[in-house]
Amino acid sequence: MANTLTEKQKVTLWQQRRSASYQASCKLEGFPQNETSLNSEDAAARLASLRRQYGR
Repeated sequence: MANTLTEKQKVTLWQQRRSASYQASCKLEGFPQNETSLNSEDAAARLASLRRQYGR
């Protein structure tokens, strides 16, 4: 019996593939790499912080 991915797993896998594809495209075009080590939870926390700071 094959295991199926949950929706959250599918989204995570798609984001990882999209990121890898984007980085490969940038490398082919000769753009400098600027890797981030921010996961979705950290990004959401940072966004919430900025929204509080700027009143949105």
